[in-house]
Amino acid sequence: MMPALLALKWWILAALVIGALWFTARIGTDDAVPAAYDWGDSPFSGNGPPRTYSEAIKRSGLGIANARSAAQAAPDQWLMHEIHASEQLARAQLSGSYDDYAAAQQALDAAFKVAVKGSGPHIMQASLDFSMHRLARAQAQLAAIDGYAVPPDPGDRAEMAAIRGDIAFYRGDYPAALADYDKADALVPGSASFRRAIFAARTGDVDQADAYLAEAERGYRSPSPQTRSYMALQRGILDLDRGRLNDAMAHFREADTLFPGRWLIEEHIAEVLNLQGKPAQAEALYRDIVRRTGHPEFIDALAGIAETRGDKAEARRLYARSWTIWSRRLTQFPEATYGHAIDHCVAKGDWPCALRLAQRNHEARPYGEAKIALARALLGNGRAREAQAMIEQVLASRWRTPDLHSTAADVFEANGLAEKAAEQRRRARAMNALA
Repeated sequence: MMPALLALKWWILAALVIGALWFTARIGTDDAVPAAYDWGDSPFSGNGPPRTYSEAIKRSGLGIANARSAAQAAPDQWLMHEIHASEQLARAQLSGSYDDYAAAQQALDAAFKVAVKGSGPHIMQASLDFSMHRLARAQAQLAAIDGYAVPPDPGDRAEMAAIRGDIAFYRGDYPAALADYDKADALVPGSASFRRAIFAARTGDVDQADAYLAEAERGYRSPSPQTRSYMALQRGILDLDRGRLNDAMAHFREADTLFPGRWLIEEHIAEVLNLQGKPAQAEALYRDIVRRTGHPEFIDALAGIAETRGDKAEARRLYARSWTIWSRRLTQFPEATYGHAIDHCVAKGDWPCALRLAQRNHEARPYGEAKIALARALLGNGRAREAQAMIEQVLASRWRTPDLHSTAADVFEANGLAEKAAEQRRRARAMNALA
């Protein structure tokens, strides 16, 4: 699996858990998987949820326009700006566009400008800060809510506890993350199930991750096509992480059928096509995704396909094109970009660039994935001993992924530790035969 795409998918997963999955009403302890609901066709934007990505984007545009008008009509009311920000953030979570995230931040800035002390859209700002990997800023927003004269309701307190758990997770404090998820579940049972799925997947218990996804899905009454599609996507990612390409593709096709047109699903289909030895089909799909989104990670995927077929000139052209976009993103939201741009530098063999970004990424979020990326960058720069020290930190933690073990194998081999390298290679392939 391409490291850039793996990093992207889990970043988006963490962001979306704060947003899109929360709009459906939660229920109690019913163990039955919710039945599909036939929402039917409707010409009215407010009647039923969107059934395609294009419809969701269309409605999002309408929601943003209406919220912006309301905020402009009442510029001294921070709640109106928060509503505008929520529409922009919902759009960003659909599109993945940094410009949409920037628009959400601009609306939040307007809200805080007119809010009196002790009020304001702190929880939404915390969500945006977390999505953009600004952990300290997210934590500060939660601390501000703790100072409210009137405590938030149990639902908001559960979300706050869950975000604190996410912050602990991405700081590499896994026991604290679980403790905060326990607090969230104590306030609203099942509210941390989706986060627990992420935790289990990254700590080597993929079957438990699948069980937590099922638990999260049971918490929704009449889930929308978008929610059902997203759950199918996550099950496909779990299969992909285990190297089960056919199973992964089946889930991704299911997700695409449930909520067609979403680039986030299509890029996973393209990834599997490439792994299945169908580069021409993968390339066609990636090109269409790039045409619609302009996202640099998929331009890099096209560069990798070009390089594999021996077209070095095309690969260089594509890498130059994507780097222009990566550079802009590093200016807009640096913390959110470091981890993905690292793999761009690695792919084109620019190891000094990879190390600079890996060090900054590790400073921002010193969890397992960031430590593995830093170890890989250190190794690429000929600093094998330092790479070993870093990878041994991850091996001593709860983090367990195929990427950890395959990277550890490379690091131990570079340090002349053949037996350790062989054992790590065996563990990587036991988790994913493609590792």
